[in-house]
Amino acid sequence: MKNSILFLGLILLSHNGISQKVGAADTLRFAADTSYSRIVVRYKKDWLLFGTSKTGVIAFNEKNKSRRTLVTPVKGGEFRDIAIHEDTIYAILSGDNGIVYKGNLESFAPVFRENGIFLDDISIWENELVILGDPVDGNFFLRKKGPESLIFNEVGQKIASEPNEGCYAASGTCAQFLSPETYFFVSGGDTSARFHYVDLWSKRTLSVKLPMKTGEGAGPFSLFFWDLLHGVVVGGDYRKSTEATQNACYTADGGKTWKASEVFPNGYRSCVTGNKKILFSCGTTGIDYSKDGGETWYFLMKGNFCALLLEKKTLYATSNKGYCLRLKVKNSSKGSKSSTIVQKK
Repeated sequence: MKNSILFLGLILLSHNGISQKVGAADTLRFAADTSYSRIVVRYKKDWLLFGTSKTGVIAFNEKNKSRRTLVTPVKGGEFRDIAIHEDTIYAILSGDNGIVYKGNLESFAPVFRENGIFLDDISIWENELVILGDPVDGNFFLRKKGPESLIFNEVGQKIASEPNEGCYAASGTCAQFLSPETYFFVSGGDTSARFHYVDLWSKRTLSVKLPMKTGEGAGPFSLFFWDLLHGVVVGGDYRKSTEATQNACYTADGGKTWKASEVFPNGYRSCVTGNKKILFSCGTTGIDYSKDGGETWYFLMKGNFCALLLEKKTLYATSNKGYCLRLKVKNSSKGSKSSTIVQKK
């Protein structure tokens, strides 16, 4: 496959004075065509780490295009999330058993294992870790590892689950460790779509219903807060990927109340990321963006994408074919509501 994909022409999408231009996009080949990357994170200056469905944990060097397999594939599981602290890498295996691996570019070893647990997320604040798994005995599986601890201990708070409710590990973004005491996650199921807040320093918790689609395979898949008050959630029904309704909402009070987006993303969305100025969400029908905190979403480009990483002015989007799209985000004129996506050199 060629090292870049060229979109013929220059596509301009404009809604209410807000526009995005799509030119050409770099592609980073990190695995075989059959491998789906569930997560992409930055490691040091030149490395990107990918947690994949069939090729283990892959390190890709953007500078020299080299690849390393850090953890080989494990039967009955996929690597769906990665967390970084300084030189240390943590990766979770989601599947028949829940396993946390710890290592670096040279070596890896399992440091946690729980048979029969499906892990959904690993989040980090400085050098503290929280892992989230689907419910066990009526409560969501939550474990925390402190900076001086060698083991993952139970979180003191219990978050009760509703019937047939769980978390979606589609892109390793169903939870966020936002401050030393603030931990958020989302869950969904047959009749539920919920946001949860856990105060890790006290016994305080909060669970709130979200104005999102419910049902088997439906609900909230990903959340992103850019401060303690403002955040967004995206999702939908992965079995009905083009259905663009009840698949996004936003909050301005730390998750106490939520409003459905006025204009929804263009279908099911597995991941959302961004900053206070711009948000991006992706899924199996493409990528959308929002410049008003998730109230309105606009379609950016088609494609089958799973996970996102936004760094300064570069957006990375993983695909289902073993490559990652790399887009350069450049603001146009000062004071303008438009921005341009141009080729990454």
